[in-house]
Amino acid sequence: MSDDFSGVDWQTARYDDKELTPGDPYEVARLGKRIADTAALIQEQATKLHNLVDGNGWDSDAGREFQKKTGETVGLLTKSHQRYAAAAEALGSQVGATPGDEHRHTDWATALDHAQNLVRAALIKAKAADADRSHCQKQMDQHPGPDDHPDKQRLDKQKECADTDLEDAKKDLRRALSYRDTQAGYAKSAIHDAVEHDGLKDPQHHWWDNWKDWVADIGHWAGVAAAVLGVLALVLSWVPVLGEVLAALALIASVVALVCDTISALDGKGTWLDVAIDAIGVLSFGAGRLLGTTAKEAAVAARGASALKDVGLAREVGLNPAAARGLAEALNGVKPGQIGKALAEGPAELLPRMRSVVKESLDVKVYVDDIRVAAGQLPGEESLLAEGAPKLALISGSSFKTMARFGKALYIGSQTLPLTLGWSNLAPVGAGESKVTGPNILSGLKEISGIGAGGIPFYNWTWHAGG
Repeated sequence: MSDDFSGVDWQTARYDDKELTPGDPYEVARLGKRIADTAALIQEQATKLHNLVDGNGWDSDAGREFQKKTGETVGLLTKSHQRYAAAAEALGSQVGATPGDEHRHTDWATALDHAQNLVRAALIKAKAADADRSHCQKQMDQHPGPDDHPDKQRLDKQKECADTDLEDAKKDLRRALSYRDTQAGYAKSAIHDAVEHDGLKDPQHHWWDNWKDWVADIGHWAGVAAAVLGVLALVLSWVPVLGEVLAALALIASVVALVCDTISALDGKGTWLDVAIDAIGVLSFGAGRLLGTTAKEAAVAARGASALKDVGLAREVGLNPAAARGLAEALNGVKPGQIGKALAEGPAELLPRMRSVVKESLDVKVYVDDIRVAAGQLPGEESLLAEGAPKLALISGSSFKTMARFGKALYIGSQTLPLTLGWSNLAPVGAGESKVTGPNILSGLKEISGIGAGGIPFYNWTWHAGG
């Protein structure tokens, strides 16, 4: 709710709206009374235990050891009593009639009741003023006379008075909310100070105590990295070296996300749906590597095949072999002297290579070799005369062009769909995180029983993400 209360419907606004003063002060008082009773019970038991050993008959090793242990227990009970007593005092055990001013500490039950009374009064005033100003405006709009007509001037003054009353009601409402916030802060600070200084604080935590949260955070940001690198690898897939490096980095990030999300799923913090989506991403990068390489090979071979045909045409019109070859290479974008190599690099078939997707998607050496080939560190086929090179009759047609287009379409599809799915599944790990890195579009899907399951069956199994 804005400070000027714009957008508030004064005719329907309630004092206990969540933006105003929600809560039941009498329920707060009942809770405070239960906590106070618990504090009194703890104190009573501590006194009894202390009296039990505070006397004669304990002059023995066993007696002294018992006294020592009992003294430690009494000390812990006393500290617990202090914590409960402070909480009970901050909450209050009854709704008082004299809450005091804003700057004097008041128990929360009494303060909440007083704040709600202030808000009620302000809303009553605002409702009446809003009704008056609306009525005056309606009368003015319906009046047939000119603006300087006495009746219109009277209505205009009445509306100004109603506007002033509404602004006064808003000021009262601001004061009431300020009182609410101040008193809530007092209660919160009193409980916090008691917890921080009563000697019962938990032992010092180390960074490794929250390793499960660290694993979940690492998995999240690895997923973000995989999505970004995957998109860059897709867009820049035709750039030598860079495309191969980005694909390898995307695969590494995907594997890290898969490992971290698997640990989170085993712990019950994550879901097996997250793991499945990560696995699809890892395999998609493997499929993309094969399809992308195949498509590029087919495109190169298509240029080689076209250049070979153009060599024949140039020879038919009388060009010498060297000139015909140079013209064909220039027309088809083939490097000088590389027609044979372009043809030799062409794949004989496309889809059968997909059988090795799972195997090659996790083979680090394959990615390293891809990068080295793109950088020119590993040789390819030297010419058509190399042993095992394809026959001219098999590669001189236009099938390579079709294969190149088909391979490119498969490659783009193999990357786009898993990347979109993985990005949609990213959930924010902190407050205020951008929707770009944590859209959490699939959160509703995980609430469905079974789909959002996590944990280990018969140990910490949760049937959906909500637990």
